Amino acid sequence: MSVIITPAPTAPASPALRVRPLVESRPPAIPWRPAAAWPAPPNQPPLDLTGPAEIDFARPSPRAATSTVVRARWTVRPRRDLPDAGEWAAALALAILQALLAQRPIAQLNRWLADDVLSMVSMQQRRRRLEPGRALRPVQVRSIRVQHPAAEVAEVSAHVVVGSRDTALAFRLEAVGERWLCTALELDFRALR
Repeated sequence: MSVIITPAPTAPASPALRVRPLVESRPPAIPWRPAAAWPAPPNQPPLDLTGPAEIDFARPSPRAATSTVVRARWTVRPRRDLPDAGEWAAALALAILQALLAQRPIAQLNRWLADDVLSMVSMQQRRRRLEPGRALRPVQVRSIRVQHPAAEVAEVSAHVVVGSRDTALAFRLEAVGERWLCTALELDFRALR
């Protein structure tokens, strides 16, 4: 057995490479500050209840809803530094319903809803936006009932009216610092159709 070796063809000489430095185009760095350097957040601000410009029907005030705090042997008083759960829950219930009906941007609720609740509301809002011929319907909170099973927990049930249909909305508020955060939400979504 014989092997024939042929010389490899020679490549033509390539021109010399020139390297040019790049111009710095990145934005300036923002220095990191430890959490202690940030100012302390104020007490929980009220929810922004301004609706989108295309909603032209009169929106009822959430403060018009009657609010009841359940007092029983097993309930406790909430922490003093937390805002009134009844008033705040009425505003939150109205904002959640408007977001579910795609009448309010979901981004307005980022700070007030836990991640899993926010994703559920966002998913329902996207489904609502895909419905053909959806109409704007007024939302009203009729009554709020609050109970405090622990000093940093408020369980809320709300009687709400969507268009001409009555339904119930239930959610759990838990204290995060000096503000409330909605960590659970229950609603019959058929009432929103």
